[in-house]
Amino acid sequence: MKKTLFITLCALVALASCQKKNAPLFRGDYSFKTSGTVTIDEIVAEDDTIEPSSYTISLPNEIGQLEISDLGNGKDSVLVVMNTMGGEVVVTHAFCSDNEIFMKDYKKNTLLFTGDSLTLKNDLRVKATGRMYEGNTLILNMVYEGEAETDERNYKIYGDDIRMAAIRN
Repeated sequence: MKKTLFITLCALVALASCQKKNAPLFRGDYSFKTSGTVTIDEIVAEDDTIEPSSYTISLPNEIGQLEISDLGNGKDSVLVVMNTMGGEVVVTHAFCSDNEIFMKDYKKNTLLFTGDSLTLKNDLRVKATGRMYEGNTLILNMVYEGEAETDERNYKIYGDDIRMAAIRN
């Protein structure tokens, strides 16, 4: 009887400890910097005779604060709040597994400047996954996708070499 009770108790403790093992690794406050490049391609109609413009531009470096909070739902889901200095606040959810984090796609605003005096304010869709290094450094790999319109021209925006480096405060 004692042996069965002991085995049952050990199994319950093991299940309870495994239930939320990944979220605490990421929970905390971070300082971050984001950088990378995007490609901006002009969208032209098939019957249009002009050559579409294409630009590869560097994103403006963004710095700010990142907070990852446990949702308290007994799972490895977390709430991610990014507060860009002089910019916007983005809130999204993420799922943690081992030392990786998978963010739910979210929208963000950014200004893009090309060498031809073209300024695009746009809404981008962002996909992000990341990995924790040494218990205090989070590196997120991001993909930006979206469209912008200016001067009656439309542009498609894409970038998949965007990185956010976040250090736990």
